[in-house]
Amino acid sequence: MIKLTTCATSFEAQLIKGQLETAGIHCHVTNENMSTLYSGITATFTQVDVYVNENDIEQAQAIIAPEEQN
Repeated sequence: MIKLTTCATSFEAQLIKGQLETAGIHCHVTNENMSTLYSGITATFTQVDVYVNENDIEQAQAIIAPEEQN
């Protein structure tokens, strides 16, 4: 698996996960517990990463591109 993006919150990561799974792309979210435990603290250890399979990276990037431009 390869990192697709890093999110500031678990909520944001779950929104992206939902979009990817709707498109049939399997993904994995890491560091959710740290984000929830330390909510309100902006630090690199509280960020949430979203991973996808390497062969899905281009499609996944196209799906989340509008989200990352906002």
